[in-house]
Amino acid sequence: MEGIATREFLAQRPLYSQDTNELQQYVELAVDWEAMHGLLFRAPGSETATWQRTALVPAPITLAPSPIPRSSFDLVVSLQPTLNTLFDRISRDHDFLVSTLQSLGTSDEFTTRVFQMYLKQRLEGAEKPCVIGIHRSDYLINAGAELQAKQVEFNTIAASFASLSAVVGDFHRYMLERTGYKHLLKAGRITREQIPPNESLTSIGDGIAAGFELYGQSEAVVVMVVQPGERNVYDQRFVEKRLWERHHIKTLRLTFAEIRDQCVVDENDRLL
Repeated sequence: MEGIATREFLAQRPLYSQDTNELQQYVELAVDWEAMHGLLFRAPGSETATWQRTALVPAPITLAPSPIPRSSFDLVVSLQPTLNTLFDRISRDHDFLVSTLQSLGTSDEFTTRVFQMYLKQRLEGAEKPCVIGIHRSDYLINAGAELQAKQVEFNTIAASFASLSAVVGDFHRYMLERTGYKHLLKAGRITREQIPPNESLTSIGDGIAAGFELYGQSEAVVVMVVQPGERNVYDQRFVEKRLWERHHIKTLRLTFAEIRDQCVVDENDRLL
């Protein structure tokens, strides 16, 4: 698919005010809206001070959507199912993984340790009959003669911000309808049709629920592995909330250390 000419796109994109006085009314409205809708982080330092665990800060967001060519957006959306299949097949290709990852040696400690865990679980026969993948594919728009989406990375271990990104879309639609971006928009225009729906929260919740059904144990729970002192709690809590409200599935939040100390694997390779 051909990209849109860079010069043409830049001439059509909205231009925003840089006047802090004009922006202040939008900042105040944004901060209040974020607090009302859970678009939040735990405050810095809350991971070390117990009393600060209730201290919250608004998540960093843009006041208005960032324009990208529609052709690039449509292209990367259409590619995602193919990329999902590709990475799933790579993860099942043992010979390819060995030939690729062994060559790293010890140059990448994290990847080396993950690879060693993979080899260990393969020797122990801990293969699972089904696997549910949660993926996030990241892109930047490359501004050459034409604007084209270029993939930056493909996340398979920690695909965060599915929830908050969907809420950001709601915020941008609210701001457009509530203010029309008067004084903020200096040139160009934004329409509701230019802010596409984001169903990442619903799709991830439904995907986990599908995996839960395939697991076949109605009394089971979903374990969400989190890092100690996690600040991005509410992005994760939205998934937990969606699983409960739409599918009546319970979720436990555990760190790797807590799994090691509190859980065991039974004779059927089930985590208890």
